[in-house]
Formats: sequence, C-alpha cells, structure tokens
Amino acid sequence: MKKYIIVIISALALAIQSHAANTFAIFADEQTYLHCQSALGQYRDVLISEGLDARIYHADWQSPDEVKDIIRKLASHKRNPLEGAVFVGDVPIVMVRGGQHLTTAFKMDEERYPMQESSVASDRFYDDFDLDFEFIARDTVDATRYFYKLTSKGSQTLRPEIYTGRIRVPAFMTANGADRYALISKYLLKAVAAHRESNVLDNMQFFYGSGYNSEDMNVLREKVFASEEEFPYTVGRASSRRFLNFHQEEQMKWTLFSELQRPETDFFQFSEHGGPEVQYISGFPERQSLVRQIEDLQYAVATGKKGRAALDSIALHIDPAFLSDSAVSVLRAADSLRNRHKDIYQEEIAAISSNPRVIVLNACYNNSFHDPEGYIAGAHIFSDGRCIAVQGNTVNVLQDKFENKLVGLLSLGIRVGLWQKEFSYLESHLAGDPTFRFTPAPQDEALSEQLYRDLVHKPLDIKTWKRYLKSESPILRSAALVHLAYAGVTDQTLKMLQDDPSPMVRMHALSILLDTPQIEQALLAGLDDPYELILRHSVRAACDYAAPGADSCVYKAVQHLASYHTELVRVQFYAQSYRRITNPESDLAEEAATAANLSLKPRKRISSIRTFRNNNYIPAIDALVEVLADNNDDPSVRLVCAEALGWYDRSYARQRIINDLSALDTRLYPEELVAEIEKTIKRLEHK
Repeated sequence: MKKYIIVIISALALAIQSHAANTFAIFADEQTYLHCQSALGQYRDVLISEGLDARIYHADWQSPDEVKDIIRKLASHKRNPLEGAVFVGDVPIVMVRGGQHLTTAFKMDEERYPMQESSVASDRFYDDFDLDFEFIARDTVDATRYFYKLTSKGSQTLRPEIYTGRIRVPAFMTANGADRYALISKYLLKAVAAHRESNVLDNMQFFYGSGYNSEDMNVLREKVFASEEEFPYTVGRASSRRFLNFHQEEQMKWTLFSELQRPETDFFQFSEHGGPEVQYISGFPERQSLVRQIEDLQYAVATGKKGRAALDSIALHIDPAFLSDSAVSVLRAADSLRNRHKDIYQEEIAAISSNPRVIVLNACYNNSFHDPEGYIAGAHIFSDGRCIAVQGNTVNVLQDKFENKLVGLLSLGIRVGLWQKEFSYLESHLAGDPTFRFTPAPQDEALSEQLYRDLVHKPLDIKTWKRYLKSESPILRSAALVHLAYAGVTDQTLKMLQDDPSPMVRMHALSILLDTPQIEQALLAGLDDPYELILRHSVRAACDYAAPGADSCVYKAVQHLASYHTELVRVQFYAQSYRRITNPESDLAEEAATAANLSLKPRKRISSIRTFRNNNYIPAIDALVEVLADNNDDPSVRLVCAEALGWYDRSYARQRIINDLSALDTRLYPEELVAEIEKTIKRLEHK
C-alpha cells in the first residue's frame, strides 16, 4: 500500500482539536491534488471555519480498501467523530455484486450480463460500516472501478454511519476539450462561496415527467400540499413554489431550461424517467384532431412501425400512397430532431447555468458517476450555474420509493449529506459537496444548531428524540419517529399513523411500521388514509405482504380501496398487482410449477424463479424451498431459489420461510449456497 498524505493547517487544527469538532475527510487522487491544491485548501478552510475538522488525504490510490482503512480509523475516534467524506476526482469506485436486494429496483442477471453492466456503483462500501465485501477484480476497462461482492458476514440492510459525496467531472466534458482540473477547482471555489452566503431555502420547484407514476396527476396535486410541510419558508408567496408537468407544452424542455436558470431557485426536484446521459421529459402528447393523428401515423411509418401503421391506415381509410416511402421520407430526417427536443441531454445542461443550489433527480441512472457515457448529475454541478449538490441514482430506481423522506431537514439548515444519509439505498448518491447547507430562518437558528448536534452525536438517544416527538413541527416529529425506530422504539408509531394531523408524519410512520411485526395494523390504517402517497405505498406494501384468502382483512381493505378510488391511477396499478399475487390460480402458479420442473433447462427455471423477486406469491414458497433443499438439483437453480426467498422480507409468510431455511441440514451444500441462505435469513430478519 502506498503512503497517503494528510494536509491540514496546524494552527487551525490545534484550535479544532481543543473544541472536539467533528471530522470531515476530503479524499483526492494524486493528480487532482497536484492540480487543484489551492482550491482544495480553500474548501477545507471554509469547512474548518464552520467547525468541521476538515482534512485532505491524497494518494495514487491502488485500492478502495486504502481509502476505507482511513475512514475506519477516523471513525474510531470518539472525541472527534467522523461526520462525512467527499471523494474528489478519480478516487476508487466500488461496483457491488450480490447486493441487488439493497437497491429499489435493479434486478439484472449477474450471470448472463457483463460485470460492468450488472454491478451497482455504490459508495455504501465506504459509508456503511456494517456491510462486508469480498474483492473480486479491478476493472480492465476503467482502472478506477473495482468489483466487490457483498458477503453474508455483514448486514443485509443499510444504515450508513457517515455521509459521502462525489465531485467527479463527467467524461463527456473532458472529451469536448475541457480541463478536468480547472473544472474541479472552479466547482470547489463555487462551493466555498456558497458556504459563505446567507441563503434560506425559500424557493422551490417540482417537475413531473412523462410516464412517471402512471402519469397520475393526483401525485402532482398532493406534492403541493406536502411541500407546505417540507419547505415551510416557501409558503405565503406564489412565486416561491412552482409545480410543472410535461402536459404543459409539447416540448417542455425549453421551459425547464428557463426555470433551471432562475437565480432565486434553491431546490428543484425532477420526478421522471432517466438514463446516464438524459433526463426524459416529454412523451408525445395526446392528439385531439384527425389531422394531428394522421401526422403521428406518418411519423410511425417514418420510424419503421409499418405494421401498426398499415392497420391504422385501413381503419382510417387513408390512401396507402399517403404512407409511401416517398411521402414520409422527409419526416425521417426531422424525426430524430423531434425526439431530441422531447428530452434534456447532459451536453445541454453543461451549456446553461443550472442554478438551483440542490437538485433531486428522482430518476434512473441520472447520477451514474461511474459511467463514461453519461453523468447528468455531474453536468448540473459543473455547469456555470449556482448548483452545489445533486441527489440521484447510479442505476435504475423504483418509481414509488419514498424519495422525500425527511427532506424537510434541508429547510432547517441541516447539511445535505446528513439528509442523504437518512434515506440511502445502494444506488442513491450525492454529486457535489455533501457539507452544503441552507441558512435557517432567524427564528430557527438555535433549533437548527441543536438538531444538527443531535443528528450527529445522538442519533440513537431515546430521550432526545422523544422530546422532538412533542414538537409542533411535522419535520421534527418525522425525524423523531425515524430515529426512535433506529433505536428500536416504535411504541407510539402506530398511533401517530392513525391520528397525527400531518400527512408527512403519517407517511414516515407507515414506512417504519412496514418492517415491524405491526405491518398488518399499519396496512389497515394506511389503506384508509386520505393521502394518496400513503394509499399508494400501502397497496404496494400489501403486495409484498400478500396475506392469502378472501377473508383476509388486508385483502378486503385493498378491494374496498380499489372500488372506491378509481381515480387514483397508481393505486389501481398496485391493486391489480395485488389481485394477481393473492390469486392462487394466477399465472404465477405456472411460474412456480416451471421452477420445480426438473425436466426443463436451468435457464428457463431460473427465469421463472426470478419472477418471485417482485411477486411475493406465497404458494410458490414450498416449491422454492423444495428445490433449494434438493442436493441432486442444479446448483445454479438452487442458488437462485435461495436468493429469491430473501425478497419475501415483508411477507405474511416471512417467519415460516425463516423457520424452513433454519431447519435445513446444509452440511453437504455448496459453500456459495450456504452463504446465500445466510444472507436470505438475515434479510428476512431485517438484520
């Protein structure tokens, strides 16, 4: 291992030591340090001025473990606890394998697809100390990437001890001739200036993209109400909160470019679909006139959809010549431009001034800092605008995750990294400075300072968080519920789900109770809540719970909700899934039979088994356990069975699976299978 170098200012460091400040680690690769030394020093100094014992570590890193060892040592100091870290430049990137259950939606077959595609770039390797990893290999394509497997020795749930962030220049910017080190220095100086400003979070925007949440406008409607609790300083002025959606214009991107460049916007959330290099904004709009429908028909032919177009032309009695190659050839050239104008690309972001201080990209792949092809979040922070931090995901992400968990902490002046830490998934990361924070309003300055100290120093102190439970602020009551649950205390959570006047508090209560023995009571309360977000999450969780039989109280509650709320599109989507999962004669029964059929090829059986990772079909459990226990069956099929059973972590039959797996005589089982069984049991036990 090569020596690393720590850079601090001795006089300031001595002062910091005397006040027992929190530690913050700044990691940079050697070349980034050499080229950006001045900017890194100024960034460190501004953090020291705020009371953080900020330290710079730089080296020609040869392994992620070198960085992790330093983090572990810093975290072991009780007097100066490590609060967080930031990775600047080409600090090693860990690509995690065997941890898809820690993501919200990523389900790529790790055996069939290359490691570069089927692994998850994740800094949970660095910030969650309870996870255990086994080194596999260094990437032969990109030397900054390292493949690690999540083992059964550590935890199978996530709760990071520190927060982290990435400051890494997107590859497309340097490919276009930009100097990566000049960009990093420029960004760091922008962050320094932001730390010295007084800026209350009193202006926010929300955008709702095409195809998201089944395009249910009830989702957008309730965002308006939720924002009043999450961003209290924005209430009272129409200009302080704006809610945009793709229906407004056929090409909404131009309006979004204008909105992103508003200098007064503090917080901007996109809920949309995405890729590494693109934010998907608009689908083709609904056509009201025959002329517009015919135009779309021509475009369909121009893009090769002739079969469907021919049927449409017959139905509309259109002369086939109207759809001939010569008639639509002119559209082929225009079509690519038309498509490009629907969405936002990373080059376009880099060319404007992205001004919101904090952006949330609630989308797939928009924070793929590991991907040489695209890194939208990086385009935002390295643009000429005022953007400091972007929260996003390295792989695909569930549309209905609780993306705004404790987001109100930002309004109270809590560092963006501490907020990110509260709702981490394997794929969820911050691009930019994780220490950035908004200025609390004058009346909340003392509260903000106290809350910050409690989040860092007393995250599990029951007495502290029970005091916050009595607050009039829904932000603080929500934080109290979450941290009491971290400490294993949920005695008041169900009552608050049932009775608290705040939908924000009730949603946090529901999210906690879904992983406790009170899940059924929580579902019954949630399925009768007036707030769409709670209804949606309750129906989705009911699919996971999947209590069998028409006499089940949860079954009846879902059916009642579905029949009375036909206007809630996304709720109906999950209600249909629930009917499929709880129907003993659904197509899932065939999948279970295929999984157990020894005469079929392993690949076909594995495909059926993987179905039960997203569908907790209880009648399949016996077949999966039987295949798993059969020493004469194909080892790869048995391994996938063990892994699939781990997805039943909220199931009505969860304890039954734990008992069945614990009773297995594994002495003759392959070592890899035994490890997977251990991982599954831990997942089911929420450990």
